[in-house]
Amino acid sequence: MSVLVIRRAHASWADRARKYRVLVDGGQRAEIGDDETVQIPVTPGQHVIRMKIDWCRSRDLQVDIRHGEILRLECKANAWPLLIPLYITIWHHKYISLDTVTS
Repeated sequence: MSVLVIRRAHASWADRARKYRVLVDGGQRAEIGDDETVQIPVTPGQHVIRMKIDWCRSRDLQVDIRHGEILRLECKANAWPLLIPLYITIWHHKYISLDTVTS
């Protein structure tokens, strides 16, 4: 078994009181609140990870995880107050950033 460890960075205002849904290969595996960390066991191999809130989401992150590996990811809201209208319409697939964490 392998593990995804996802940390959600503290937000000063955006979505602070709401949880993001963590989707692995299209299915919801967890919810994560502001400044929280979740651990999700996964089988070794290729997976597609996505964060979602309402109709807004992150880009799909494709990962290849080896047996026994712990893969660390971090997510946070991209939206800035003045750009919210763009992030909830045109850029809805970029509303949340999702990246691997090195070291």
